[in-house]
Amino acid sequence: MNRKSWLALVVMVGTISGCASRTEVVDVPLNATPQNAEHIARATLSPVGNQTSIWLTVGGVPHDLAVPSRLVTAIYSGSCQQLSAQPVYKTHQANSVDYPSLAPRTQQWSQAPVALSELTKGDYVLLVRTSPADGSRPLFCGNISAS
Repeated sequence: MNRKSWLALVVMVGTISGCASRTEVVDVPLNATPQNAEHIARATLSPVGNQTSIWLTVGGVPHDLAVPSRLVTAIYSGSCQQLSAQPVYKTHQANSVDYPSLAPRTQQWSQAPVALSELTKGDYVLLVRTSPADGSRPLFCGNISAS
């Protein structure tokens, strides 16, 4: 293979690789609050047009929640240690098919009315709470970042 062909191949592979990596998915490890110690959760954020899809996987919630328990997600500015007083973006929830207070792991989907690219530019956190029926207790919190 001559030098021009080799260079063309390298440029083409780099271009294809660059396009393939443009699909933006942000993984947000969620830390349990003291009210939910020893449980784990993770959120995967992905773009859906001008909105952000949030796929939440929860490894446990307190056992004293109503069955089926409902989890509420919202996006706040600041950090998990210093949240803004009110959510910057409220999410639209979809009901989980699992029962978080009974299942060892549950999954839930919600959608935020903001582009993912906007969320990764600022200081935003994802907060997971119990429903108002269960006292709106914070269960998990994680910083949203592109890295």
